[in-house]
Amino acid sequence: MATSTDDTSTTTPDAVPHYADGSFLTPQRIKVLGIAGAAVLVVALGIWFAITAGKRKEAFAAQALESARITAEQGNLPEAVSQFEKVVTTYSGTSAAYSASLGVAQARLVSGQTELAIASLLDFLKTNPPALYASPANGLLGSGYENTGKYAEAAAAYRKAADEATSDYLKASALLDAGRAFRLSKNKDEAMKCYREILDKYAETAAKTEAEVRLAEMTIGQG
Repeated sequence: MATSTDDTSTTTPDAVPHYADGSFLTPQRIKVLGIAGAAVLVVALGIWFAITAGKRKEAFAAQALESARITAEQGNLPEAVSQFEKVVTTYSGTSAAYSASLGVAQARLVSGQTELAIASLLDFLKTNPPALYASPANGLLGSGYENTGKYAEAAAAYRKAADEATSDYLKASALLDAGRAFRLSKNKDEAMKCYREILDKYAETAAKTEAEVRLAEMTIGQG
């Protein structure tokens, strides 16, 4: 009696199925793909919103900063300080907030509140601001110390302002301030170093002439 052989094809696990009838897009898969697409859209919208919101925040911060500056220019320093402080707290992290921190210190220095200015600058510098703002903050700190007769502290602050300055002009200007403060603190050697650094590195700036004069004054009678 003959036995019949069942001639059926065997599908291996590695075989790639074909969905000629479109059966791959089952309702469940369509749902999954739809969720994934929606997730991508949400992420994209979130990024766009963050960028837009960030720009709007910067714009509002800049407007508030300008208003505070105008108030300061009009001589209403207490109100200016209040407005600057509001910019700092409301728009934290923006360039306007960094500038407003400097505005607070400037207004206090001008109004004779030197100790308050020094305290606010020290607090600001503890936040590790970018060099663009840290340098002028140290410059203002040097002014505060110099106004109170703390010449060694002033010299150190000016020196740091020079190190952090973002242009040759600003570096040379801060070095002149540092040299003056070192002279006032009776530290002649450090003062001469500041003036020589100007002549060696920043001779193309306007500070060169004063550095030459100060250095000549300090070397009279030597050698």
